[in-house]
Amino acid sequence: MGVTRTWLPCTRVQTGIIIEKTVLNAISVRIFAAAVTFQFVGNISGEAYAQEKTEDVLRVELVSQGVISTDRNETFSAENPSDGSLWFSVYDNSFSAQTIMVARPVKSGWATPTVAPFSGEWGDQAPRFSPDGTELFFTSNRPREEGGSRGDMNIWRVVREGDSWIEPEQPDSPLNSEAKDIHSSVTREAVWVASNRERGYRRSDIYRIDHDGTTTHFSAPINDEQSQPDPYVSADETWMILVITDHPDGHGGDDLYLSRFDGESWSVPTNLGPEINTDEYEYGQTVSGDGEYLYFTSRPGDSADVYRVPLSDLLGGGR
Repeated sequence: MGVTRTWLPCTRVQTGIIIEKTVLNAISVRIFAAAVTFQFVGNISGEAYAQEKTEDVLRVELVSQGVISTDRNETFSAENPSDGSLWFSVYDNSFSAQTIMVARPVKSGWATPTVAPFSGEWGDQAPRFSPDGTELFFTSNRPREEGGSRGDMNIWRVVREGDSWIEPEQPDSPLNSEAKDIHSSVTREAVWVASNRERGYRRSDIYRIDHDGTTTHFSAPINDEQSQPDPYVSADETWMILVITDHPDGHGGDDLYLSRFDGESWSVPTNLGPEINTDEYEYGQTVSGDGEYLYFTSRPGDSADVYRVPLSDLLGGGR
């Protein structure tokens, strides 16, 4: 059967309005600009595409509606760079009682998600891959010893052996501490983690732990009296997208901010704007295995869902 293209010309002339069009329950596209005329191209291999007539467009997509993004709360997505599978966490009523899910890639997008082999009993969230896909770090309240009771949130690690993942282990200090250690980001040289350990402002601050255990706590402009509960740092550590909670210049709740490293210092984080951030919560940012997309979680309505945007829209072609 041939490809059918349906052209739906639309015009938006007021900032702050979101135009959303769902095609075949595949991907919903949100287009934002000051005054934008664009066309939707529908029914192309089961996905929706938008052809813009302006440069000032962020192409934000709701990922795989009905499969990945559903009426439940889907959070903290991460694409496995080894096989393209999409890992994410999901919850119904309690944010601390999440389960990590895996969706295998298929021609139309992703197959129906299944529970990750090591998840389902405790509160597991925020899967984060190493750049080569051989390690997976995640946040969990599972007990350190078998038969123990639920603990506080810590960073856990699983290693891939062939097509299987070994049993999770909890890394020792300095990756974990007596404090609450959450939401990691793995680069070629280090693991970055958000923690409220004593060295910082006692809210969630960002720390860098390199392979020999050297720990760096960042002062302003990365850490300050606000909470920074979730970092994503590029594999080469030249830029990061971090969450800042209730920033006085933010849109409300958790917002995503961009900071760049010039070889000596990190720039003042800049808000990614209303095209990404709402007055609710945006977090769980990671980059796809091919470096093309930024995935993130947003809750503009009744439930949290997974969105993505071309990374070049945010970085101007850089990765």
